[in-house]
Amino acid sequence: MSGINRRKFIAGVVAAGSGTCVCGLSGCATFTKIGSTSSIPSGAYVVENNKMRIDLAKVPELGKIGGSVKIIDPKLPQPIIIGRSGDAEYAAVSIKCPHRGVEVEYKYADKQFRCASIGHSTFATDGTYRKGLAKKSLSKFDAKLDQSDRNTLIISL
Repeated sequence: MSGINRRKFIAGVVAAGSGTCVCGLSGCATFTKIGSTSSIPSGAYVVENNKMRIDLAKVPELGKIGGSVKIIDPKLPQPIIIGRSGDAEYAAVSIKCPHRGVEVEYKYADKQFRCASIGHSTFATDGTYRKGLAKKSLSKFDAKLDQSDRNTLIISL
């Protein structure tokens, strides 16, 4: 029976660690298809008459410019990600990248949505395809503040 020498042991540890590093760099979303965007609390919105009304007081992530949330609900035509792009501006698109169905994430500094998978397809804030393996755009949803209640965001589905 032969034992393992120090060199083989260290090589094995480095190989295992590099696999962990690759997974860490992509947030493992390549495998899980789930990005790091927070989910909106279920009591923070209602869906009726092809519109979603979001109570912004219950969604601290959208309280600051650059924040984002995702909504995965069977009442919706498809899961959505919302990013706050300005003082009274919000971007809402389908969350699943057309390439492999991995969630996209909002990247405020880059003014885009980016697939959380290795390859990182990118999309403009209106969902338009920019580059990457996806080759198709994301679905866009109209998102506006309610004129009578600036603490309510309305998304047309």
